[in-house]
Amino acid sequence: MKTTKDYVAAIWLPLFALGVFGLFYLVWTLFDLPSKEEVISLAKVYFERYGMLTIFVSAIIEAMLFAGWYFPGSFVIVLGVIIAHDDLTQVFGVYAATTLGFWVAYTFNYYVGAYGWYRLLLALGLREPLERAQRQLAKYGPRAIFFTYWHPNLAALTSTAAGILQIPFYTFALYSVVASALYDAIWTVIGYSFGAYSLTLIGPTFVLPIIAVWMVISIVYRIQRERAQETADAGVESQEQ
Repeated sequence: MKTTKDYVAAIWLPLFALGVFGLFYLVWTLFDLPSKEEVISLAKVYFERYGMLTIFVSAIIEAMLFAGWYFPGSFVIVLGVIIAHDDLTQVFGVYAATTLGFWVAYTFNYYVGAYGWYRLLLALGLREPLERAQRQLAKYGPRAIFFTYWHPNLAALTSTAAGILQIPFYTFALYSVVASALYDAIWTVIGYSFGAYSLTLIGPTFVLPIIAVWMVISIVYRIQRERAQETADAGVESQEQ
């Protein structure tokens, strides 16, 4: 008989994603942080002053473990594309700078895990999500990177776990580059196609339904897999008899 823990284990990743988004909007509300329009105006000022360096540094911060958890996923790349919307050369530059920045941050996260710095994170109460990411990587291998890199905050956990599990760096780096390039391209297209409205797509109106569907799919997949295993076990038992 399945318990609540069994179902929580099946949907831990979307639950964590829900928690990240919830925490972000809670902090945003409690501290009365700047509105979307104010953030865009401020970003334009820094972009005009420092160019792609602004995008690159912001991408590193957003994708670093823990440091970027107070920002919605892919905020930097979407906002950068919006600012550079009329210049395709700059749009490509934003894509390249963000992808490179994310990769630098993921590599940093990898070494945080590989050299044991993650113990500090355990002391901060982050044992559960880190161990979940470890088990997923151990079960699915580096391919798990493709399951989480759509969101920089989740990718931060996965890249740290890759280091903890001592996955060869070149293997990690290859998967990381490909996954980052793929998902950043998708977010670039979204930002370019929808303009300022795309910021809504990384907000709760768009993200919460996706997380809900993700949870349902995860539970259904787990149930089907367990039924298939039970059928296989029953077949083995009948043959033994």
